[in-house]
Amino acid sequence: MKPDRPMGSRAAVAATLQVAKSGIAAHEALFETYDRMIGDVDIPVVLREVAGIVCSDMNAERTTVYLLDSATERLNSIAVIGNVERTIKVPIRPSSLAGYCALSGRAFVVPDAYSDLSGISPELEFDRSWDEINGFHTRDVLCAPAMFKGDVVGVVQVINSKGEPFRDADLLQLTSVARLVGYAIYHARLYDDLASLKRLDQEKAQFMRVLVHELKSPAAATKMMTELLQDQKDLPETVTHLHDRVAARMDEMLELISEILVLAKVKSGEAMSEIVALDLAALTGEVCEQYRPQADQKGVRLSLDLPAEPLNIRIDVKGCNLVLSNLISNAVKYTREGEVMVSLKCLEGWAELEVRDSGIGIPEKDIPHLFKEFFRATNASKHGIPGSGVGLASIKNIVERFDGQLALESVENVGSTFIVRLPIFEE
Repeated sequence: MKPDRPMGSRAAVAATLQVAKSGIAAHEALFETYDRMIGDVDIPVVLREVAGIVCSDMNAERTTVYLLDSATERLNSIAVIGNVERTIKVPIRPSSLAGYCALSGRAFVVPDAYSDLSGISPELEFDRSWDEINGFHTRDVLCAPAMFKGDVVGVVQVINSKGEPFRDADLLQLTSVARLVGYAIYHARLYDDLASLKRLDQEKAQFMRVLVHELKSPAAATKMMTELLQDQKDLPETVTHLHDRVAARMDEMLELISEILVLAKVKSGEAMSEIVALDLAALTGEVCEQYRPQADQKGVRLSLDLPAEPLNIRIDVKGCNLVLSNLISNAVKYTREGEVMVSLKCLEGWAELEVRDSGIGIPEKDIPHLFKEFFRATNASKHGIPGSGVGLASIKNIVERFDGQLALESVENVGSTFIVRLPIFEE
């Protein structure tokens, strides 16, 4: 018989653990427990209670509930109980315990994390770096995938160092709880979609892409006609003058259409290309060289200060190109004389890119609005410098999606400095 009101999440999870302990394979019991769990509105709080109960019941040092983020191909902790206070982010790769669990969809126990793990998977190895920094020794580990309708949506991981070693029965318990967590994560995502209207934002972005794509064809056709007209001889001077203005306007329109298409794709949440580990130093050098002729033509010095060693980050390749090309091209475009300085360094786990110019700067009142779509600084229009106000909105979205930070320092008539920080990726 169902209770008159929803059971709290703590009682619900305890009931599930009891089901697993007694060996009762009752699907109905699990579903009923889930129904009781969602009586709590705040799912992160529910999952934190789940982690707390598991940690206490299994006498473990740490329990972590990870949420799978398919956009960045990472596992992000949504609840951590134990010896870590901060958020944990784990790349989904076959060499890490949680990453392998997400990729394989397998639950497993690791009796000795420091031993040879090839019996579980040939590529698997335990990353000892956190242990070494904090003077901790991880002994045995349990991992179970949180799944919904056959898809992995998260991972539950339990770490032990000094209590009784984990047994197969413990893995059975965790597998039951992980299944509950899978349903809870699904519920949380659905709730989040409705609450924040993410789906509506994605639909708006898709509508924008379709609309602008339809505009691209007639604009490109008009541009082609102006080029054909340019080849005609003996045209009156008035026609030639109008032709040049039309051609310039069509170039601006095609560039705007292209930038809006990029923005729409970025806002839809899609990756622009493959997400890989890449050397930011090498890519920064390549992108800078693309804009050197433009800088030379204006008499602007373009200087580089890059590390000799590779500086790897994990990011969408085209997205990273867009960030670099936007910042460097803008610096060159808005600098009439002087210098554009591009530097990159490793700083406490971050790859820090700095693009500094001696250009027109940005009025103080405009700075809070600069990363909004279609916003342009007032002095840029006053100086007659063309632009759409779309690029900075796109790069902010890309940088933040990959756990980065974007900062700006600027003084009007003195210059601007854009700073991008992205987490260093270590194999």
